[in-house]
Amino acid sequence: MRTVLVAVIVAATALFVVGVLVERGQGESGTAKHASEASGGERAETHAERGGGHGSEALLGVNPESIPLLIVAVCVSLALAGGVARLPRSLLLLLAVFAAMAAFGALDVREVVHQSDESRTGLAVLAGAVAFLHFSAAGLAIPALRPQSSG
Repeated sequence: MRTVLVAVIVAATALFVVGVLVERGQGESGTAKHASEASGGERAETHAERGGGHGSEALLGVNPESIPLLIVAVCVSLALAGGVARLPRSLLLLLAVFAAMAAFGALDVREVVHQSDESRTGLAVLAGAVAFLHFSAAGLAIPALRPQSSG
């Protein structure tokens, strides 16, 4: 069971990184191009250019897409996976895994909504897959919390 939990956490983290790279690769040029095409070739001011883009997606006053927070999220995920591999019966660790994966899943659902609003179907699907993996990891941590019967 712990091997599956570790694998799901690592897969969610890897897919999360892919999503971040794809989104950053599309950048504002993709948004500006989309806005230009939607306005019949004339350049329209986009939501991102008015200050409502990625830089202002604050959640409780913090931008969840800032590079430092993304690095922290990846490091936390990998540290939790490593912890599960080394200490599979640590109640505190498994509670942390459950809480972190559930929180990351909730943020991923928020990202699905955001990407859908921006008409980025591919990124919305990718964020949905990451959410599924994060929630799966949270769900896998629950049975691991139960004490093992000794015989």
